[in-house]
Amino acid sequence: MAGRAKVNNLIVLAAVFVAVSIAVAPAFAQSKAAAHDVPEGAASYEKSKRCSACHPAIYKEWDSSMHSKSSLHKDPAHKAMYEAFLDDMKKAGKEGGYHCASCHMPMPENLKELMQGTENPDTNRWREEEGVGCAFCHRVQTIVEGKDRNMFSINKDGEYVSSNPSGKAPHAVGGNELYAGGQMCMGCHSHMTNQDGIAICSMKEEGQGNCQSCHMAKKEGPPSIESDKDDHFSHEMGGGHNMEMLNKAIEVKATLSETGTVGKTLNIEITNKTAHSFPSTMPMRMAYLKVAAYDSKKKAIFRNYQKNPMEDKNAVFMKAFKGGDEVGVPAWKAKEVAFDTRLINGETRSFSYEIPNDGLKTITVEVIYRLFPKQAIDKYPALKEPLGSANDKDIVIYKKEFHY
Repeated sequence: MAGRAKVNNLIVLAAVFVAVSIAVAPAFAQSKAAAHDVPEGAASYEKSKRCSACHPAIYKEWDSSMHSKSSLHKDPAHKAMYEAFLDDMKKAGKEGGYHCASCHMPMPENLKELMQGTENPDTNRWREEEGVGCAFCHRVQTIVEGKDRNMFSINKDGEYVSSNPSGKAPHAVGGNELYAGGQMCMGCHSHMTNQDGIAICSMKEEGQGNCQSCHMAKKEGPPSIESDKDDHFSHEMGGGHNMEMLNKAIEVKATLSETGTVGKTLNIEITNKTAHSFPSTMPMRMAYLKVAAYDSKKKAIFRNYQKNPMEDKNAVFMKAFKGGDEVGVPAWKAKEVAFDTRLINGETRSFSYEIPNDGLKTITVEVIYRLFPKQAIDKYPALKEPLGSANDKDIVIYKKEFHY
């Protein structure tokens, strides 16, 4: 039992470092930080607020999205991970830049310097506060593919590009097929590797289909005040922070059968209904199955785990890394994947539990989703604020009860 507990502790520790990985993984992925290709003399970016005059519905959706809150100035969880990385680099006698800026804060004029660490983030620069703004996404010409991650090239003339440009816009517009098939998303969400080529995330391999079909599903209402269309693509771009998206991510079937007079057999099937792994390739996410049976006094007579979900490892869906013999290393030290128990696209995983009849009154079956593992929250309390209600929450995305 002691040996098993030690293994579980190591595996759980992995969750802490997995949470950090996405913020720091690119730090050693390349010797010189690159930046998006913005031509010399290119038109300046416009503030997203300006778009609201003609695109009120789309602006409101974007403003509520994680894209608008992506920078470290608006997402305290992201900031906490960035600061943890800097502290780690300082202890190692190394310089640490804001490498995450290429996707989390892509618009500043000094993006390259921020990524290199020669300049620091500044709340007085609106382009940093903007996060992933309207002007950035809608001025992309091409995706510049890289070994460790991708970058974008931005147009020079300031045209606002989409899949089906309108001729009624009061500004220059253009068309680009990147927007029609969802390839645009792969500029940031394609892949990320560390210096040893270990995949920290890899949507280009794990994902299938068009990202827009789920994450930018059509909503009622015209895209602009001048449009005669009846609907538009949602710019909420919901993911792990969106209950609607989480609720439809998996399908769960839970049934009971008698096991003689001794008890009952609980059979559960969980199917990944997304077009990518579940949870997605972002390694900070985790989900797990929670099963409990109670007597009439609400005393537990069965649990699939007592304190730590990893006691039932097959029923935990997450990815963690290993460096040498150590499980739970941060991404920049990863030499291999320690374990990856996520559900791949379309996969169904089956579970069977024997539930005793003795005093049985209620059986509950839940699938819990977490944006951050509990151990990461404990290690980095800053993750709690001000989004603590989400970051440090067991989000129930499926629940079924059996009563006797």
